[in-house]
Amino acid sequence: VDTLAVSALRQVVELSSAAHIVVAPVKGVVLARWIYEALDQRPYQDLDLLVGRSALLPLIRAVKSRGWPIRHVSVEMGELEFEVDRLVVEVHAEFGRRDLTRLSNDEVIARARPDRETFTFDVPRIDDVDHLLLLVANVTKKAYTYANPHQPADLERLLARLEPRWDALISGAQAAGFTTGLHSVAAWMADEHGSALFSRFLLRLPRRRRLLPAAVKLHRRLETRRGNRLERLSGLLGLALATQTPDDWQLRGQGLARIVRRGIWRRLRRDPG
Repeated sequence: VDTLAVSALRQVVELSSAAHIVVAPVKGVVLARWIYEALDQRPYQDLDLLVGRSALLPLIRAVKSRGWPIRHVSVEMGELEFEVDRLVVEVHAEFGRRDLTRLSNDEVIARARPDRETFTFDVPRIDDVDHLLLLVANVTKKAYTYANPHQPADLERLLARLEPRWDALISGAQAAGFTTGLHSVAAWMADEHGSALFSRFLLRLPRRRRLLPAAVKLHRRLETRRGNRLERLSGLLGLALATQTPDDWQLRGQGLARIVRRGIWRRLRRDPG
């Protein structure tokens, strides 16, 4: 998969550059190289890229003109998924998910530095603080605290690398209006995964707005139960909790309203776009 991913990344970078679009690789394809001792310690199945909001439509047109099969598009949510040589490429124009933070991909990409060492071609390397906040957003966005098997290790290793910059990480979360999300994931890492590092980090975090304790407790109980109905209820409750992790009340309201509206559209068998 890694060879396919690097090949796909090179092709997407070349296509994007020709269209004057900047794409930044994140997660598996780069973290396997930056925070692990060997590539086989961090397997992954697809290629994740960040792109600025205004660049999404031009990139969609470029992908279509190249003839790569498109699997999913949502301009509203800033999502594009297509295939390059049978490898899935996921492009995100929102930081984690729309309405989750005040941080934009444009800001993150603007702070990225040119990287000419990771691959044989140039890519933007986003700052480690932004990368950790992105991991937190990805754990939070789907079901409050949900991660694939590799994300806890990614979080642990990246937080360890950032230890001299923990104050900058906290400041970044505050500027993004995402301290509640950061606190929630830090507590989840400490409680559910026994991370001593995140336990120490929690002591550095300022006091934050608490999510409804009863709802959080119910969500964790439901996560341990089996059965389609309970799993669906856990997912819906987790998604509702995820919309409440931004510090900004306006983003919380927008996120919840957007999820409800899109759910209604799907029940009507309409594509919310």
